[in-house]
Amino acid sequence: MTAGALPTNPASPRRRRFARWNPGLALGAVVVALIGSQIVALALILAAGGDDAPQWLSAAGIVIADLVLLGVVVAVARRGTSNLGAATLGIRRTAFMPALGWMLLAYFGVTLFNAIWIFLVGTGSTPRDASAGGTELTVATAVFVTLGVAIAAPIVEEITFRGYLFPALTRWKGPWIGALVCAVVFGLAHFAVYPPELLPMMAVFGFFACMLFWFTGSLLPCIAVHAFNNALATGNLVGWSWQIPLALIGAVVVSVLIVLPFARERAPQAA
Repeated sequence: MTAGALPTNPASPRRRRFARWNPGLALGAVVVALIGSQIVALALILAAGGDDAPQWLSAAGIVIADLVLLGVVVAVARRGTSNLGAATLGIRRTAFMPALGWMLLAYFGVTLFNAIWIFLVGTGSTPRDASAGGTELTVATAVFVTLGVAIAAPIVEEITFRGYLFPALTRWKGPWIGALVCAVVFGLAHFAVYPPELLPMMAVFGFFACMLFWFTGSLLPCIAVHAFNNALATGNLVGWSWQIPLALIGAVVVSVLIVLPFARERAPQAA
């Protein structure tokens, strides 16, 4: 076997790292779930007055959209396995120190790309997220924004894209092509929120998150990095100052604690 090649034994730990989802079904399910979740959130906001809807309700729409997205993905995933559980979708324990190293490396890569991209292209127009209206947020709105953007979204998006879609695409063309395709879909999924200039940044984050999952075998590091990133971006967007460190710590701790009780199996280590 050549250096760096994957083991050919189907029962090897490397091969058992991910569930064997159907690529075409997984990609179609994620796209349909994304569209459906956005329609539900938009309908909720329009029913509450559209642009005049309360800020807290607009922020709550993010949480509801995430729940719809997760519900559709889990429902479809049940068709691909006889024993769907948290571990099947990547929620598994992994070694802390190696995972921490991969997390730092992944976030360094994301940060470096973002810095270069913003320097070359800029940030474009203001993100179209209804939660970032540029005004002082009420306590209720701040809670829903943090819950939706920095806690619910990292959990749901990591399960959807890294726990479900990425393994399916990896089965199709291997981890690198799978990560690239998953990253493109992940970037396009943010079209309704961010201007086109920022979508490549979303895609690069998605790629590094796929690699983080690939090397750790667990979604816990991905969720932690995603929560940290979203809390930082949200805090800067709404003009927080001293609240940002609290949001960073709170989002990472709460998001990981939500899924940790379901991580009853240990991720197979890379060969």
